[in-house]
Amino acid sequence: MATMSACFEVCSLPSSTRLLGVEPMCGGENIIVTTEKSVRVYRVRDQKLLHTWSIRQQGGQLTSPALYNPRTEEFIVLMNKQTICLWTKDLEHLSKCTKVTVKKPISHLKLLPDADPILVFDGGSPWWLPCITAAPDTAVLDVLDIEEELVWCDVTGRGEGVLAVCVSKEVKTDTQSYTAYLCELLPGNQDTPDYQTLQLTPPDNTSTLLCCCLEEHLLSVWSCGSVCSHSLDSSLAAVEDEGVVVPGNVLHKLDLPKGGDSGVSMVMLGPHHVGLAMEGKETVQIWDTKFWTLQADRSLQDVPGTGVEKLYRYGDYMIVARQTSVAALSFSIQPTSLAAVMGKQTAEAVTLVPQDWGGPAKKRRHLSTESSALLQKLLDPQQTRDLPSFEQVFSQLKTDRETLSSPAAVCQLTQRVVTEERFWARSTLAELVETGLLSGSSSPGLFERVEKENDVALWRSCLLHVKDIPEASLVARVQYLLGLDDSLLEPASADVPMETAEQDIPTCPLSAAKAALLDQVLCRSYSGLFLQDSLAELQFSQVMMFLRYLHYKLTSAPAPSQGNQGKVVSVDQVVDWLCALVDAHFTQLVLTPESRDVLLGLHEVVRQRLQFYQGLNDLDALLAQLKDKSPPLVTKKQDESLYSIRTIQIF
Repeated sequence: MATMSACFEVCSLPSSTRLLGVEPMCGGENIIVTTEKSVRVYRVRDQKLLHTWSIRQQGGQLTSPALYNPRTEEFIVLMNKQTICLWTKDLEHLSKCTKVTVKKPISHLKLLPDADPILVFDGGSPWWLPCITAAPDTAVLDVLDIEEELVWCDVTGRGEGVLAVCVSKEVKTDTQSYTAYLCELLPGNQDTPDYQTLQLTPPDNTSTLLCCCLEEHLLSVWSCGSVCSHSLDSSLAAVEDEGVVVPGNVLHKLDLPKGGDSGVSMVMLGPHHVGLAMEGKETVQIWDTKFWTLQADRSLQDVPGTGVEKLYRYGDYMIVARQTSVAALSFSIQPTSLAAVMGKQTAEAVTLVPQDWGGPAKKRRHLSTESSALLQKLLDPQQTRDLPSFEQVFSQLKTDRETLSSPAAVCQLTQRVVTEERFWARSTLAELVETGLLSGSSSPGLFERVEKENDVALWRSCLLHVKDIPEASLVARVQYLLGLDDSLLEPASADVPMETAEQDIPTCPLSAAKAALLDQVLCRSYSGLFLQDSLAELQFSQVMMFLRYLHYKLTSAPAPSQGNQGKVVSVDQVVDWLCALVDAHFTQLVLTPESRDVLLGLHEVVRQRLQFYQGLNDLDALLAQLKDKSPPLVTKKQDESLYSIRTIQIF
């Protein structure tokens, strides 16, 4: 038997780049998502982005999923098929990683726990990674013939070594001919590995291979719908005895769409269980390969995207790669018996003792039938085509307090308002935002639609109430404010001083109202590492204006304190944004004469701060000496009726 939880989105994928793969981070609870231009590390349980690296060089792109080697604590990825990149998690820019270039193109990177990484070249030859990095000029012999191309490969543990299985296809023949090359790699062996070949006979002459997966045996899915099993041990024995290789056993016949090759993805979940996803079906299934029965089925309709590009396994999770997102669902499997398959398994009744949690159980929220009908009417553009009908139905729905306390309902209604082009339901959206149930990931397009309407008051409300706004969205908000016309802002919203009596402090380059809004953006939580990539999208004119404003804030922002967190921009926050902005546009700032004045001003501010901190260090040493020479402090009991006033003036 098997069970699966509901599917949830881990991350979204940019439409401008292609997903290369998702790999588990060995020894941790994270996954590595690799596209042609970036490598990102996510924690699955809370969908948090932990690390990100991207390629900026012209003509460079990644060509394999990135791996993490726990032995060396290094990430590994292929660039342009012939460059091996290695780096640690502390590296900020991928351009500074260690690079090893080889002569022949590499097709795949593979890694098993407690083993070194393995490189599989385009010619089908597998090698240990340390052997190649130590001697990049090593002569690598092709295993495949000239008329063969590598279509699939994987590795599995075998005794003390690793068994690599590569499947090739003859490209210049009318018949479908597939060959499996089996190569056993032993630890420490640096010689050219030996291999054995097996013929994978299709169930019929016209069938093409769709996908494979490997553990104790090789499973293959063909375009005719047949699922075949190939025993590697018996096949190897037949090869050694020069016997006839028996075709794979047909286990099951899948119902695949006719006409053309259908997309099928399969992943091993255990010795007798596989995860399966087929084109045209928005579901993920778990099948028992021992009796080939369907054990569990889970819909993917709640996850953005269409189709399933590939399935991966990560511990007790199945990772689902879709066209525009990566999702995950947890699963559990139990051994299947013949009695359970036939429905004749019996189990003894077990008396369950309820756990006393010290209070009444919390009731689950369910929308009433009437509220559900009203919600569906609001979500259907055909039933609420204009603003009056939409607001009328929404006013009826508000009478049920449970509706606006449901995050799912609030997110769905927000998406309807944001994507509606025929009318602008401003008051409805304002009420939805003020619930505080929206987050940056659950409300895509919210800020963009409000900015399109130039509704600054609602924009400010969104900034105050929407939680967990990602760094890319924060930078987009900065870009919007820098290009906003001051006539759209209310002067009364100014809450920052615009002028100062000291001549050394620069004046604010922005209006009071715009500066107040920009401060709210700067106060939001962020990661300095992720700010830099997003700030690179700013135009240089906006960079200069933003840099001058940060220069002004650096001279006037207060030190961070417990009482003003999240309300007033602190020096630490200004410095973080400054560092990210200068790093993102370093070359342009150095080469452009217009930036010289503001850079010199920033340098002077930093010099003064360093001089001030040096004075504090000297004062600290003096106070430490006074503390050592002074008599012990009186205890609290002795000091009950005494008081003293001490004044320290810093010159």
